[in-house]
Amino acid sequence: MASFIEELYYGNINPNAKQFNLSSQYANAMKIFCDNEKILIRELSGDNLNLFNALVNAHDEISATSDIENFKLGFRLGVQMICDSLVFDESKIFRDITEE
Repeated sequence: MASFIEELYYGNINPNAKQFNLSSQYANAMKIFCDNEKILIRELSGDNLNLFNALVNAHDEISATSDIENFKLGFRLGVQMICDSLVFDESKIFRDITEE
């Protein structure tokens, strides 16, 4: 069995891949978004279509940036949690357990 680091190196771990239940609230919202986007693309033309596409592209950029920042924050918090759990005053931990 390969280690986590090996799996990451070989590209078998993809934290930005999104899997979701097709009957979830997320899937329902995504369907509504896509259906409405298709209608607007079909109905709009010229400057209005360009404006709509710019809006969608800006939203995609905001979402991507937010996703990356949230991933980095979550990763940092996880590392901090691990560090805090490994660095402790052993005498206090065991003293607290035995005093109860």
